[in-house]
Order: sequence, then structure tokens, then C-alpha cells
Amino acid sequence: MLIGEVARRSGVSTRMLRHYEALGLVRPTGRNDAGYREYSGEDVRRIFHIESLRSLGLSLREVGRALDDPAFSPAGLVADLARRTRERIASETELLTRLDRIGAAEPADWEEVLRTVALLQALGSSSADTRQRAALSAAGAEPVPVEALVEAVLGEPDPSVAGALRWALARAGDGLDPLAEGLRSPVPEVR
Repeated sequence: MLIGEVARRSGVSTRMLRHYEALGLVRPTGRNDAGYREYSGEDVRRIFHIESLRSLGLSLREVGRALDDPAFSPAGLVADLARRTRERIASETELLTRLDRIGAAEPADWEEVLRTVALLQALGSSSADTRQRAALSAAGAEPVPVEALVEAVLGEPDPSVAGALRWALARAGDGLDPLAEGLRSPVPEVR
């Protein structure tokens, strides 16, 4: 089977097939009298295997290793892919939460966006002093993402910082309802 036919049947472009060949992932069985690549049924099966592994998120290097290394552990690779996917989802979820909180503050300009970002970073600081300063500054005239304050007070281990956060929530006006909801949660970690 010639490269054009393989491309049609597999859905992999001729350019990508040549790239796979250059990387050593696929080796056409031979060439015909005119010098064109000829692929066997086994070559086509390998191309489908490559595409299947790529659909799982493997790099071409990982695909090559998976197909060529007899000692390769699929279970280890699948576990690693699952771990990396969870990390990526957690990172994207964190970004989405941060963007929602910034949007909830309804910033009018980039200065307000930057102040909100700075406040969110300070509320997440490992330093109790930084978190407390952030809580006290959150009680000012600037719009504050109430959900961020609620999450901060529910997770705050330092009693002084927790008090400053509750004060900031009270000053925010509508922040006590989500706090009360969190305190009534059946999940101990939330309470």
C-alpha cells in the first residue's frame, strides 16, 4: 500500500507519516520500483497504535518507547498520565476560580484587577502576618471577592487572622451568608 492510500485509510497525513518515519516510529516495509514507500498491514496497524497512544496524551518519544521497549509498563504510563491530567485539571480549576473571583469584584480597570490579584495572593500566603494585613486591607473601600474571603476564613488556622477575615466579611456586607452556609456544611473539612 502506498503512502497516499495509508493516509486516506488511517486519517494521518502523508506529512505526518513522513515525520513518523524520520523519528523511527514507522518503517515502511519497502519501496516499489518507482521508489515510493510501501506499507504492509503490520505498518498500518503500528500507525493506528501510534495514533491511539497519542490520543492518550503521550508525546511521540513516549509512543516510541511504549511500542519498542519490551519491558515497558503500560500500567505505569497510564498512572503517570492520570497523575499529570489531575495536576493539569487542578491547575486549570485554580485559574478558573481566581478568574471568577476577580470577575466578581467587577474591576473597572487593570489597576483594580492587579489589586484584586495581589489581595488573592496575600490571602493565600504562608505568612499569617501577610494574610492578616490582606484581611484588614480587604475591609477598605475597594470591591472584594467575598467568596475568597469566605474560603480564607473557613480555612484559616490562626485565630487572629480568622478574626480579621470575619471582620472584613462583615464589612463586605453580603459575606456572612456564604460563611454561615460553610459553617453548616456536613463536610468537617469545610466547617
